[in-house]
Amino acid sequence: MKTALITGASQGIGAAIAYELNNNKIKVILVSRSKKKLKSIQNNLSYPKNSFIIAKDLRSLSACNAIGKKIKRLNYLINVAGATKGGKFLNLKDNIWDDGFNLKFKAAVRLSRALWPVLKKNKGKVINIGGGAARNPSHTFMIGGAVNSALNNFSKALAMQGRIDKVSVSIIHPGMTLTGRLQKLLETDSKIFKKSVNRLLKERCKADKIKRPTKPDEIAKLVLKLIRNRNSNFKNLSIDGGKIKNLK
Repeated sequence: MKTALITGASQGIGAAIAYELNNNKIKVILVSRSKKKLKSIQNNLSYPKNSFIIAKDLRSLSACNAIGKKIKRLNYLINVAGATKGGKFLNLKDNIWDDGFNLKFKAAVRLSRALWPVLKKNKGKVINIGGGAARNPSHTFMIGGAVNSALNNFSKALAMQGRIDKVSVSIIHPGMTLTGRLQKLLETDSKIFKKSVNRLLKERCKADKIKRPTKPDEIAKLVLKLIRNRNSNFKNLSIDGGKIKNLK
């Protein structure tokens, strides 16, 4: 049985990926800060025995290294963790920027490095979950754009190393996705722009030329498709309104 480690697995996109892979007989290692939330996800898996949880705060280098030492068998690393905050530029203090980069960017770098030897041994795959803000900057979502841009560049560079070591690397950039995080971001922008959440959602769908936000399970199915794809070449994909596009 193949094994996948999924960060940010306690909710949203990470949880959807955990359900999808577990449904398809892939053993899942669920990683997040909250043991309670991870247990809840694990209990709702189709095959909970084909899973185990690791409650760690991935902002910490020692936590990432500890995971690297613990995992002896792995085929797929899915880096999802990282809910960067939005808001007005002058309100985004250094600690908020640091938190965004530590959890989403540095954790992906550190786990890829820590788990690379076992992925190399198994000719495995790394799939990073970026975000649409890497392509479409917003003055109310600066941290997310900067972090996802960095993750995108890192993924491209890691794919070059992957070609040498027989490890496939790809990145998926979801646009607006129906998660609790999207709701919080819209609520923040609602206060800034003095508009209702529903109005903002409609305006952004129109601006992005999509009929609706993407669903987490659509991203999960795309992850499974990449896992099953025998072509190991680097994939840089976006998914907006459920529609998938290849990016350069």
